[in-house]
Amino acid sequence: MSQNHESLRKLFISLLCLVMFSCFKAEVVQYGSKNVDPATFASGQQLPTKPKNYTYFCNPAGLGRKGCKFLSKYDGTMWADTENYYSDFSDIQFLNIEYFISFFDINTDVSYCKGWRPGENNYDGIKWNIKIKKNEWDEFWFDYEYYGTSQEIEYTITYKYEVIDSLLHFSNTEGQKFIFHPSDKNYSKDIVDTGKIIELEGCMFY
Repeated sequence: MSQNHESLRKLFISLLCLVMFSCFKAEVVQYGSKNVDPATFASGQQLPTKPKNYTYFCNPAGLGRKGCKFLSKYDGTMWADTENYYSDFSDIQFLNIEYFISFFDINTDVSYCKGWRPGENNYDGIKWNIKIKKNEWDEFWFDYEYYGTSQEIEYTITYKYEVIDSLLHFSNTEGQKFIFHPSDKNYSKDIVDTGKIIELEGCMFY
């Protein structure tokens, strides 16, 4: 009698283990089926898959403004001096990459472009160094240290850019002041109306 009782007990334990294992396996499979796409929650809600929009990310009504930087907010934006006061390079672009600012001079005969990056810059034997001082919500400052062909700094200029009422206000410690407007120009090499494009260090024509 005791032997039969022991056999029944073992059979019951085996069946219980089999049921638990089956449930565990079914639960794992079900969980996996709900999460095949990492951008979809079990509720059906989907994460956005479009490229990051920094303008949206930096919306003052959102949570991004506190940590948002000028170069992130205005990444890829073009600006033009419509009054042509800044005759050397009347169009500029901010970039949140290695070359953080590009300068353009678009003319029908010859057009120029160049770019600057933080740290040491060199072109055709000329050296300059750039130190970013302020990279905030609507304000961006950097120091331009010019060496020329020397090993010592010949002079330093602080450049300041501030966006006020959708206009870009520029000033520097040399007393220059200009206002840039948002630009909708196309800076593609295939479209720019120019006889020749001279690309200097860091040029960001595309």
